Amino acid sequence: MTTDEKNEPLITSDNTDFNQRSPVNVIYRFLGGAVLGILILLIPITYGEFNNFGLVQVSVAFVLMISCGLLSVSWGEKFTDTVMRMLNSTGL
Repeated sequence: MTTDEKNEPLITSDNTDFNQRSPVNVIYRFLGGAVLGILILLIPITYGEFNNFGLVQVSVAFVLMISCGLLSVSWGEKFTDTVMRMLNSTGL
């Protein structure tokens, strides 16, 4: 290995595809999105809006968590930044 090969930049024309998704990154993004979904669910629960949990409420909560996880996987930081800005603008 020559000194020129050692000093090559890590980002070349061959590896500029930042959309490469390793399974670990996909899992982390999904879990992060699911946690955001849980945070969204905790807002009404904190203020006492949900008195009883039925099958419908649990189903909606599950769908919201899964949806947030999948949106986080597909849109990445755009989704999480948007949700965090919306949560931040509520003033809670």
